Amino acid sequence: MAGRVLKTHLLTENQQEELDLFEALKPYLGQCLTLNHDLNNPLAGIMGYVEFLIEESDQLSEEHREFVEQINRCAERMRQVLDSLCEEKIALSRKVDIRRVTEAYQACDKSSD
Repeated sequence: MAGRVLKTHLLTENQQEELDLFEALKPYLGQCLTLNHDLNNPLAGIMGYVEFLIEESDQLSEEHREFVEQINRCAERMRQVLDSLCEEKIALSRKVDIRRVTEAYQACDKSSD
């Protein structure tokens, strides 16, 4: 860790903040994307079956149609939650020009040798 502090002391304050932000977000981005993927797969199946039931709703009782509509609303809400789950973290990570920060870090690393 002391080596990192020594090497990064030549980074600008903004570059150091970007590097720190990127390092902090890395584990969360991976978890968010995995969670999003793992939950969206079964949700897509649920929504597909609901769509089928809606298309065939003339064969359902009024009560069952209401159940299907409620399932559809809940599935849509879940889709919205999943879509926004990582949105903020992904937006933050896009603000980090990691290539520029990495190049600056490598330049600092070379100059401290």
